[in-house]
Amino acid sequence: MAKITTASSAGFLTRLNAAFRRFRGDRDGVGAVEFALIAPFLIVLYIGSLEVSVAMSVNKKLARASSTVADLVTQQETVDKAYLASMVNVAQSVIAPFKTSTLKVKITAIRIDASNKATVAWSWKDDGSPVQPKGSAVSVPSQLNIASTFLVRAQLNLDYDVFLLASDEDGSQTRHLNMGKTYHLRPRVISGSITCTDCS
Repeated sequence: MAKITTASSAGFLTRLNAAFRRFRGDRDGVGAVEFALIAPFLIVLYIGSLEVSVAMSVNKKLARASSTVADLVTQQETVDKAYLASMVNVAQSVIAPFKTSTLKVKITAIRIDASNKATVAWSWKDDGSPVQPKGSAVSVPSQLNIASTFLVRAQLNLDYDVFLLASDEDGSQTRHLNMGKTYHLRPRVISGSITCTDCS
């Protein structure tokens, strides 16, 4: 009886060993298993790359919009609030087709006197109020701080939502990026300065 048990055990082990060898030699489905392992990483990489490239495009368009607004204002000798309000539409057109519901526009005219002191000549932002009080001191880049000159500063800000594959600590799947661009340009009019008739 003991011999039969030993023979049965040996036969079972032989069959098990043969089955293991067949399993080890079977390469069917390896590609599917490898794809299942790396697919999540590839999806995250693809979506992340797409989000980064779109954010970079929005940032470039925002810079172009800021430059365009400053360029259009500096071509005028006199402006008013209605003209400055139209700059919002200009900026939105440049940034299209991206969302501009959070776009903020600020325009500041800066006068630099003979002693290189920069003050606000007038300012305007998209809600109709001044950016800074008239005559208040304002800082400008050192390379632009030239005595007896005039500058126009265009500031644009835009919130951009980046999609996250994993929720952050607040449970949100989007993250807000506040993008901002500032351009300084000199007037291109003979007088060398720009007046706003109804700005403060």
